[in-house]
Amino acid sequence: MKSRYEDKLNKMMQYYEDIRESFKWENDMARHLVALTYAMKEKELDTIQIKEVKDYIKSNTGMFSPFRGHMMFAMSGLLCANSDSPKDQFKFMIDNEKILKSIGFKNSTYLPTALYALLSVYEGDDLSSYSEKAMQIYKEMKQNHPFLTSGDDYALSILLASTEHNTDILEAYYQELNSRGFSKSNGLQMLSHVMAFSKKDVRYSVDKCENIYNYLKRNKFKIYADYYPAIGLISLIDSDKNELMVDLVEIATYLKNQKRYKWLGKGMNLLMASAIITSEYIKEKSGDMVVDTTLNVSIQAIIAAQQATMIAAITASTVAATSTSN
Repeated sequence: MKSRYEDKLNKMMQYYEDIRESFKWENDMARHLVALTYAMKEKELDTIQIKEVKDYIKSNTGMFSPFRGHMMFAMSGLLCANSDSPKDQFKFMIDNEKILKSIGFKNSTYLPTALYALLSVYEGDDLSSYSEKAMQIYKEMKQNHPFLTSGDDYALSILLASTEHNTDILEAYYQELNSRGFSKSNGLQMLSHVMAFSKKDVRYSVDKCENIYNYLKRNKFKIYADYYPAIGLISLIDSDKNELMVDLVEIATYLKNQKRYKWLGKGMNLLMASAIITSEYIKEKSGDMVVDTTLNVSIQAIIAAQQATMIAAITASTVAATSTSN
């Protein structure tokens, strides 16, 4: 394994152990997500700061706020990992919560992921217009796939609002990917949204996804639909695809053999591996003027989407556990 990946993996695993010790009662997937994000950002873990931000969120939200519960820790960790002023970032989210709700985003467990996505990509001064564009994208997604589209697509609609693509290109990707063997599912819908960030021809981009998909199958990986986005993320990187595929399999296999990671869930290690590879790519290319800056920004937005997907998975597992216990 390349040393740069090994270093990040070692950091991530150590951060996870530290978080596990400091936050014993938090959702385990959330702890993994925070450890991954700190490692990707190459930022030293500060559990005291995470606790302070968690207390800040608690004191600035109501009892029934979607930011409460398991979301409070996950969001605290993400904000601390991604910003030097996490409390200000959370204030931005709270200040804009009413705007999103007034436009039609429902006050559900998925609203925080939408606000987190907004924080990741929006830098303008007309949030209402931007949010309306995002809601229109969401409604068109819902019209095309009424049974697949739900609150967990809020974050993606906000990220897609930062692009010039319309929903026709999303549907073109969906149908072309399905014709290549990707099963119709919510995961395929998210993959088609990820691919919308590509500036390449649809068939050319889908060819790359298919090659990665087949390579993973040849290496005994069963690709579950929920983790299709990992394939899309790797396909967007403008580097040697054969080398990237080898790296992806190597990292995912390594994680799968680690005590704390082997029970994460079907495909989650693949998603984490793709995030680590992508973050390293952005780091290496950030000073290269030849690299398409827009694509780099898009990939960072997609990493935010991946994080939102993980949060959505945490939300779903928590709701299921609560329902079972009741």
